[in-house]
Amino acid sequence: MADKNQLLFIEDEGYVAARVGEILAAFPQFEVTSLDDAEKARALLDEKPFDIVISDIYLRGASGLEFSHKAREKNKNACVIFITGLDNVDMAAKAVKEGAFDFVVKPPGLERLASILKMVTLVRGLTRPEDGTQQP
Repeated sequence: MADKNQLLFIEDEGYVAARVGEILAAFPQFEVTSLDDAEKARALLDEKPFDIVISDIYLRGASGLEFSHKAREKNKNACVIFITGLDNVDMAAKAVKEGAFDFVVKPPGLERLASILKMVTLVRGLTRPEDGTQQP
């Protein structure tokens, strides 16, 4: 079997992390690393490349924008998706202008995340069935 694509999920709100975890379970082509700590996320992003990074736009001690830049330093093709509260939509829109792929608004918009991930896997060629070939 081919190596799984690397996905980093960074979120410090428990209910959001739980719901997104359920959504990510439907994507077996990703090896998911979940963190709720900004310092650990910084260290991991310095250490290894990720294909997809899903992050809250604001975490205790960090900005999701920082994680976006770090992810794209290690992998220029990294796809960054932000999760934001209603009061942060302007910041998320700014992040998209700076290279993030998209954003979802929590909690009502979390269901959109599955659609975004499906689109990313097709557009970026990250969908791999068990035999290691790429799906059309």
